[in-house]
Amino acid sequence: MFYQFLFLLNFLVGILSFSASASETKKVRICISQIVEHPALNATRQGIEYELKKAGYIKGDNLDLRFESAQANPALAQQIAGKFLALDPDLVIGIATVSAQTFAKAAKNKKVRLVFSSVTDPLSANLVDSLDKPGRNTAGVSNFIPLEPQLDLMKKVLPELKNLGFLYNPGEANSRILIRKLEALMPKYGMTLILQAITKTADIPQATQKLLGKSDAIFVSNDNTVLSAISNVIQLATEARKPVFVSDTDVVVQGALAALGPNQYQLGLQTGRMVVRILQGENITEQKVEFPDDQEMYLNLETAAKIGLNIAPDLVKQATKVYPEGK
Repeated sequence: MFYQFLFLLNFLVGILSFSASASETKKVRICISQIVEHPALNATRQGIEYELKKAGYIKGDNLDLRFESAQANPALAQQIAGKFLALDPDLVIGIATVSAQTFAKAAKNKKVRLVFSSVTDPLSANLVDSLDKPGRNTAGVSNFIPLEPQLDLMKKVLPELKNLGFLYNPGEANSRILIRKLEALMPKYGMTLILQAITKTADIPQATQKLLGKSDAIFVSNDNTVLSAISNVIQLATEARKPVFVSDTDVVVQGALAALGPNQYQLGLQTGRMVVRILQGENITEQKVEFPDDQEMYLNLETAAKIGLNIAPDLVKQATKVYPEGK
């Protein structure tokens, strides 16, 4: 009887020790869904991961970090969200509007905490109740900066700019929002907005050629379908000796002429800090929607030379970064 008692006691101690050990080693589970992989959004994700590591969340140790890209496919993004929600994560991150929207219903129903990043207009995308009080178990960082400074830059680079081509996927809410804003600004700048829709990356070469025939320059702003194949747009525009303006600074190194926008890696750091605050106990409902801390101007003088443009030296001096570097 005594030995049975000892066995039972040791068995119970073992269970308690295992439970304590399991509790101590419980990992935080974070799932990241990204609408597509391209340099800007990849930089955002890298910034998020850096801040998590900096705060002591180590993948494989105390952090179970899952990531999937929807490859610019909204249906696939929805499937990824369903898979991730089934894992009962501590928090989900949606990078770009479409991916964030796939978690919106679950977050609103308080089944998950959602942090978004690189979302142009979270209010119009129906992700939040307001910018100051987002509600819906949702918080995040927008990549939007005012359009007026971007249009000012275009006019400084290309004073004769009259017809501005805009390549976009109508399935992306961020692009539809930007079109409304741009159309309202066109009279102020004496410009006409020429729209060209695409629904998949395979449409981009033909759509770009069509747009180049009617436009003085092309503007690509936060449309992830177009950005995933931006090299095609840049190549065709350069051959036609017309500039491509972008709002993602990371694209300038690929040959876009100029960008005025947020540093996407810094945007990721900003998002990562928000995620850490929430993981460490801050209430997600008390986080205001954040916007980029600053904006940067990138110029590509090699592209300017290829298309026969001279950019004023004063403007070059104002640039945050100039390609090729050292120019």
